[in-house]
Amino acid sequence: MKKFIYKIQFKLTIIYLLTNIIFVMKSQIVVDMTSDEVLPFNYNETGQYYEKDIHNYLDNFTGTWEYVNGNEKFQIILTKIVKYHFVNSDLKLNFYEDGIVLRYKKFTNGNLVFESPIEDKPTFSAFDNLKLEGYMADYGRVTVDTKLPLDHILKLGVLRQGGDYFHPSCTIERLPLNLSEPPKIKFSLSLRQSIGGEYKNPAYNGLPTFSIPNNIIMTKVP
Repeated sequence: MKKFIYKIQFKLTIIYLLTNIIFVMKSQIVVDMTSDEVLPFNYNETGQYYEKDIHNYLDNFTGTWEYVNGNEKFQIILTKIVKYHFVNSDLKLNFYEDGIVLRYKKFTNGNLVFESPIEDKPTFSAFDNLKLEGYMADYGRVTVDTKLPLDHILKLGVLRQGGDYFHPSCTIERLPLNLSEPPKIKFSLSLRQSIGGEYKNPAYNGLPTFSIPNNIIMTKVP
């Protein structure tokens, strides 16, 4: 008798799980991440929308790219993330998306001297097959302490505290293809205007804004 009851409970559990999976699949709405389609104002709060790389534009950027300057070498590794579930309860965001994650490495005299952490949250997207736009972390630059009063116009209290890495905006552009050479990209960084001025760290006076190369041409590694 007990075995019979366990079998019934097991079957009911399977039916329940399958019903929920089917419901989620039916309720999910796939949209082209490059489309200008007008979506509901709260589409990114419902958990039903999936911004998909329908045309596989992101695939044009994936792989390892490098820049060599004397005995210094800088590499970026671009990886496509499919259907990442972005959830932020504070901002009331809940949606799925395709995107690109960036990891970088620095070499001196052929020796690896730094490798950034592996992330799974995409910070780059594309509206065509020519350009990626997003942001990254520069792990060689740290902000200073900048605290805003609790009655600040943004109503955020402490906007940002010190000890955070720089997070510059980043643009990656594909260059015209030359069949006699490997594919190339242009890699560019910029800092958004900061209300608190936390990027003005005196520790870096006289040094480049970033600890990694900027405005460079990179070549794809076979």
